[in-house]
Amino acid sequence: MVSKKLAMRLDKKQTELANAEAKVKVLKGEVAELKQQVQLELVKKLQDNLHTDDLGTIEQFIAQVAPTDTITSTTTDGGELDGH
Repeated sequence: MVSKKLAMRLDKKQTELANAEAKVKVLKGEVAELKQQVQLELVKKLQDNLHTDDLGTIEQFIAQVAPTDTITSTTTDGGELDGH
């Protein structure tokens, strides 16, 4: 049999772990939702800039564009991509 103090510490840590796991689950959901919102906003901006609602045209444009490092450098300061 373990000491009561040790058993209480274990119980407290298990509770803390359960709370942290619940928070992680909530945060993962929030991140997934925000990623979806970002994608929708980017598609909307492409629609506006390309003056089309045709998703095929937008997909072709995306396929032709080469990724650059500017995205990572503009977001590392916590700001938005368009500077607002």
